[in-house]
Amino acid sequence: MLSSVHSFYYWSRVLYQLRALRKNTWLSLTDLEKMQLKRLRSLLSYADQNVPFYHQRFKKAKFDPDDFKSIEDLCRIPILTKEDVQKNFASLTSKKVDLDKCNKEVTSGSTGNPLAILAEKRVDPLFGANRLRHYVENGGRVFKDKYALLTVVRNPVKRTAFGSSLEKFGFFKRAKFNTQSPIEEVFNNLANFNPQVIDSYPSFLIMLAREMEKREKVIAPRLVFGFGELLDDRSRKIINSAFGTEIIDTYGCTEAGDIAWECSERTGYHINADLVATEFVKDNEHVAGGESGEIILTPLWNYAMPLIRYKIGDVGKPCDELCSCGRGLPLMKILEGRFEDFIILPDGKVISPLNNLTYFDKFECVTEYRIIQETMNKLVLQVVLKEGTKENEFEKFKDNFINEFEDVTIEIEVLDAIPRTGKFRRVVSKIMPREQFILSK
Repeated sequence: MLSSVHSFYYWSRVLYQLRALRKNTWLSLTDLEKMQLKRLRSLLSYADQNVPFYHQRFKKAKFDPDDFKSIEDLCRIPILTKEDVQKNFASLTSKKVDLDKCNKEVTSGSTGNPLAILAEKRVDPLFGANRLRHYVENGGRVFKDKYALLTVVRNPVKRTAFGSSLEKFGFFKRAKFNTQSPIEEVFNNLANFNPQVIDSYPSFLIMLAREMEKREKVIAPRLVFGFGELLDDRSRKIINSAFGTEIIDTYGCTEAGDIAWECSERTGYHINADLVATEFVKDNEHVAGGESGEIILTPLWNYAMPLIRYKIGDVGKPCDELCSCGRGLPLMKILEGRFEDFIILPDGKVISPLNNLTYFDKFECVTEYRIIQETMNKLVLQVVLKEGTKENEFEKFKDNFINEFEDVTIEIEVLDAIPRTGKFRRVVSKIMPREQFILSK
């Protein structure tokens, strides 16, 4: 009963927040910028007074939040890296926060560096509403659509009595499919569910497209959304052709939530400027519209563990023009992001790159990693261990990883740092790079 009451309360708050976010979406760019600056000032002032890491950082940089006038002033604050977060978890946590009222999320380690992030549970409805904004703005019907989420399922959630009642009357038909299951099983279950909306990694959608080529069954949703990875033009064409509709891509991360999304015009990605301040930086200066720069994020909703000027590891371009759809949210283009290879096992099983994250988020001993497929029968795992890691903890991690792969030799290399040349890739295949897999029949 309590879970049903909580579910009802949660969804009522989500819908309330969603209404406000959708209203923000259609504000003028000028009004959105004013809102963003106000929220930035509040966050910077709070961080200075309550977060030891920022009090020291601001003092050293001679930055006074009271003097903050525009987003350009953020350049006076040093950029926050993933390594900074890993090494300063305690001092990055607000002194005022109640840890019992916080969620601790582990990132997917999209650049090979998994890390833990704190956020207050009270922002869960806002976070959930932000995940729905791009959905409803693109014609999604929250309670009416048969919605299929294809992702890595860590902890299956049981449907509450409230949710079951809604489904009984034809509402809120949602299903989650584990992308770590055999592709044949996922395809059959998905075809039987017959969704109107599919939401998944582009790499897994490509695997489904390849599976569809072998079958007589056709999965034809009304809407297809992509998340979690870079969507290149070739992948977009394959997915569009397979499902008979144009994929709507989104851009986000665990640290900041949903950051940007495409609308039906597909002229760029609308930035959720009311919830995240997004900078495009080169040599610690903001680039001009149309120029490429590193994407730097400041989530405006996280006071438990503020991430001010956080380097996500992607590259993008800000767009000066507004979208012809009429929305006031500014536009961006993503140039480089999470773009990894597939792993192909001796039995022909294909593993989507984002499935690999579950091997690492159970163990905090690994701070950085890369998987290299040397041959069909050999994987090399490069890891950097957290300082002070105990031998038995590392042995548990190795056993967990090795047990995931049958008939494959696993070579594990413990390094002080993983060599990087250009854009870092955490999954590298020497037998079939992603481009070759996409083109293969």
